[in-house]
Amino acid sequence: MKIQKLLLISPPAFTFRSPRDVNPLPPMGLGYLASVAESLGIEVKILDCLMRGWSHEEDVDDELIRVGLSERDIEDQIRDFNPDMVGINCQFSRQYKIYHSIFSIVKKVNPEIITIAGGPHTTVCPDEVLGDQHCDLILSGEAEESFRNLIVAINTGGDTGTIDGLGWKADGQIYINPKQKLIADLDSIVFPAYHLMGIERYFGLSESHGPRHKKRFAPVITSRGCPAQCTFCSAHRVWGSRYRVRSVDNVLKEMRLLKDTYGIEEIMFEDDNVTANPKRAKELFRRMVDERLDFVWDTPNGVGIWAMDEEMIDLMKASGCIKLNFPVESGSQHVLDKIIRKPIKLSRVRELIRYCRKINLDVGMFLVVGMPGEKIEDIWQSFRFAAECGVFGPLVSVATPYPGTKLFDECMEKHYFSREFTLDDLFTKSFIIETPEWDESMLRKTLFKGYLYMKVNELVKNPFQFIKWCIKKTKHPSTIIGHIKRIISKK
Repeated sequence: MKIQKLLLISPPAFTFRSPRDVNPLPPMGLGYLASVAESLGIEVKILDCLMRGWSHEEDVDDELIRVGLSERDIEDQIRDFNPDMVGINCQFSRQYKIYHSIFSIVKKVNPEIITIAGGPHTTVCPDEVLGDQHCDLILSGEAEESFRNLIVAINTGGDTGTIDGLGWKADGQIYINPKQKLIADLDSIVFPAYHLMGIERYFGLSESHGPRHKKRFAPVITSRGCPAQCTFCSAHRVWGSRYRVRSVDNVLKEMRLLKDTYGIEEIMFEDDNVTANPKRAKELFRRMVDERLDFVWDTPNGVGIWAMDEEMIDLMKASGCIKLNFPVESGSQHVLDKIIRKPIKLSRVRELIRYCRKINLDVGMFLVVGMPGEKIEDIWQSFRFAAECGVFGPLVSVATPYPGTKLFDECMEKHYFSREFTLDDLFTKSFIIETPEWDESMLRKTLFKGYLYMKVNELVKNPFQFIKWCIKKTKHPSTIIGHIKRIISKK
């Protein structure tokens, strides 16, 4: 059987009823694979079930809903296109049940269709994915070269058994080739197939990996990998630990394509760490200014604080940066050094945030609380640090033990799970970790009090900002009510 038609699917998603904790984002990973397949003469279609069915909800339980195209709609799409292969992007482990439903739907339409899975969940839980009777193949880690080699081998009758990162089944056994090869020259990768992603469908969304500021926006990825080794992060399993970058010329060429072809006004740097190489980052931002691209942009995943200085921040703002998200993670230097193992100094963070305030550049902050070894006082240091920096609404995540992380391994080894672990618990307010320092109830109470502490500080130190926040929340009261309920609830 030859691959002549390829369907790439980004599945629907489970989310909280109010507020939703997912939103559509153009599927860049599928876009890259689509470009690979197109270059081989294959007819390709990308189906983003979340975006295409964003207005469709189905009840799951009292708190959860399923958002996206219905199973019947997905079946109709597959049947109408009649592909030879269907690739499913398995992004988040929490959504594993939906991925298995897609495999089943494909085989219901035609058992001869080859099903293949990729993405972060596939990479860290390959046996879970490939254990599905309806999943034929998987590709771990970055897949552009492996995917090309796989299609060529299938279409020419070649050997697939040595393809890097490939998983398959034979005689009732699962076989997985370890992922060993990373693409050295990122400029060799063809730009994502924006024309197949239907990027215009996303225009006008108020939220897409954070709030959007312009109607016409697009994500851009300029690098892969991150030199940091944070214990709660599994990015190194997908992209490796070595930081690799595209050339500035190559990035600017893609930006001009987005601007000239699609009228893009805003970009999101979706790199794990766009600033890890400061010399290259400064050159990129300087060239964006020189070439008058006139984008506004932000960094939804944060920035590498250790590599930043005032010159870089000036270039960021001049090139259109509208907000800098600082992934501080903890206001305790001890927790950063010994528990999270993030190479930043809080004294430097204070200086950088102070400088952002000086030049009127908006600042956000990411915090993680509830790490094993962290004490309640350490958590309060995080709240106090955020308030001291004038960030009264940081994004606070409760430590979540994702498979493939050192955090997960520690929780397994030391029996820190508060209940039997399942993939359903992999969301940032699951409170599944319990340590000798605190239990679930103590952590919930501390988090709730911490939110109150930061808002009281905002009222005192920045009343106008607090009033703006109140007005915004009164327009959507269910959002804040649902958020508070999940903090204090034991469900």
